[in-house]
Parts: sequence; structure tokens; C-alpha cells
Amino acid sequence: MKKFLYWISRISSAISIGVIAFFFIAHLSGDEFTKVLSMKEGTLFLFFPIGVCLGQIIAWKRELIGGVITVISIGVFNLIDGSPYDFSMIDALALPGILFIFSALYNKYK
Repeated sequence: MKKFLYWISRISSAISIGVIAFFFIAHLSGDEFTKVLSMKEGTLFLFFPIGVCLGQIIAWKRELIGGVITVISIGVFNLIDGSPYDFSMIDALALPGILFIFSALYNKYK
């Protein structure tokens, strides 16, 4: 179980970061890139994708800290966006953060 959580969290993290990077690059190549972000959009951008990706990258070395950063980032994103109870695909991209937290706790208390 230890190795399973270890690897599934890392594999899902790589996939999640890849999907986020794909959409970010696609957004940069679109016509909307030249628009100035509002304060709300800029704040949302800090939490998703920046906070989620940064948390997952940190989690490769420090599972618990990175996982917590990822989960808090997606939670704050949903609160600011006004949809804390709606599950979306954006929330699914933060799933590796939860897996990193489970992996860290399992390894610590086993």
C-alpha cells in the first residue's frame, strides 16, 4: 500500500500538471491573452493554476506540505469563485493533493 500511494500520487500529479499546462498554453495562444485580468480573475489565477501546480511540485519532495498547499489553493479558489459546493473538473485536477496527504500520513503512522 505504501508504494501504491507513493506512485499513484506522483503519476496523477504529473498528469494533472500536464493538463493544466496544456490549457494554460492554449489560453496563451488565444485572443484573450491580451485582455487585462480583473482583480478577482487575478486572485483566482493565483490559486488555480499557480497554487495547485506549485503545491503538487512541492509535494514531490514534501508530500504533506505540498498536498496541503494544493488542497487549500483549490478550496480558496472555489470560495472566491462563489462555488464552494459545486464539484467541477478543476477540483478533480487537485485530487493528487489529497493523495499526497494520504500518502504522507500513511507513511508517518505506519
